[in-house]
Amino acid sequence: MIGLTLGLAFLEPPPIAGEITTAQAGTNSGPFATLPPNSVPAYASGEAAPLVGRPAPDFTLSTLDGAEVTLSDLRGKPVLINFWASWCPPCRLEMPELIRIYEAHKDEDFVILGVDLTFQDAIADVEAFVEEFNMTFPVLLDKTGEVGRSYRLLGIPMSVFIDRQGIIRRIHIGAMTGDQIDEFTAEILE
Repeated sequence: MIGLTLGLAFLEPPPIAGEITTAQAGTNSGPFATLPPNSVPAYASGEAAPLVGRPAPDFTLSTLDGAEVTLSDLRGKPVLINFWASWCPPCRLEMPELIRIYEAHKDEDFVILGVDLTFQDAIADVEAFVEEFNMTFPVLLDKTGEVGRSYRLLGIPMSVFIDRQGIIRRIHIGAMTGDQIDEFTAEILE
């Protein structure tokens, strides 16, 4: 946790006290990539932060092929939102495990939304990443950083586990191990 705190200390703005606890965020023991200062637009005054036990902030984003995906349309399905970028080494580290868990549970209505930080990424690099890993779940493009801002993104990868009722059950910053992904996914498949 010390490494996480020191690694994120310089980011703007600082997290609100109690926003993400160790229990809520998982172990945070995996590697993560910090975002450059001021890379995500500043939070609006009074804007609610995503919290475990509360509804996930809704959004609509385009996919690589131009279709639109709205989070609230997935109500009734367990959803994992994974924020990533093609230039992020820890994102590359966990991607094979995310694909594995998606393939294992997609028939149970399990959905992964891979939200690329397109405002800091090139579409050609995103497409190459998707092809390299043969990503079979929807890849969404956060072209303005608005969704990252609404989820109080501090570093990537960041994963948000949402149950069938649309409630956040876990927030994890950093690359997850296969065992962690299995455990956290099982929590929202119930």
